[in-house]
Amino acid sequence: MPLTSQQLVQLSCAEAKVPGWIQQAGQKLNLILDELCSYDLDVNRQTYQFNFNVALGSGPIPLPANWLRANKDDVFYVIFGVTYVLIPYSLAEFDSMVQQAGLASYPQLYAVDNSGIATQSGPSMYVWPPPSGAYSVTARYYANMPDIVTPETSAIIPWFPDQMYLQRRLTGEMLLMANDDRANLYLGGQSKAIEGSFLGASALLDRYLSTQGDAQTPKRVTLDKRFFGSNWTRLPDTKNIGW
Repeated sequence: MPLTSQQLVQLSCAEAKVPGWIQQAGQKLNLILDELCSYDLDVNRQTYQFNFNVALGSGPIPLPANWLRANKDDVFYVIFGVTYVLIPYSLAEFDSMVQQAGLASYPQLYAVDNSGIATQSGPSMYVWPPPSGAYSVTARYYANMPDIVTPETSAIIPWFPDQMYLQRRLTGEMLLMANDDRANLYLGGQSKAIEGSFLGASALLDRYLSTQGDAQTPKRVTLDKRFFGSNWTRLPDTKNIGW
């Protein structure tokens, strides 16, 4: 059964021989989980659905407050069974696109502003050209997971599934705080899983990252859709589906 954050904190403090540093260990656990959000992990991948708002034009379109980033091909909309995949652009590239009154069509490009300045509430999206209808959009994205409130006493199970990594990493961080010589062993360890060897946090994380997601599926090299034609130029004859 997975350990709660309280149990992880207590176990790590006991192993590091600093049982009185429970509060500091809880803070470190939140820092570790926050750092893990910088990796593209399937476990913190979420889906957001919304409709284009014609009145907003190109944007800004509000996004979830926990939005970090989306993979290529993970933002799309469907019209009469045809999927239109939006191509990610930088804000600088988006700013160079033509914007004029009356311009509206099927959006092809999108850019994300993570600063929160445009909406004063969080990240926002801009699309080009402006939408000509309230098409339903699906966006799969990596989320910034919330902190655990007082993890040293919380019964919440941390969202990251590899608990051995969390426990060993947290122990290593507490050893580092205590200036214990074992810190490097716990934080690093063997680079490969050798029988009978001690795997540090870095080796455990490498092993987890190598087996999660679509790492074992075939990869296809593609041309950049921004410079090699429209992303739907090869669609089948659309006369069969309504227009």
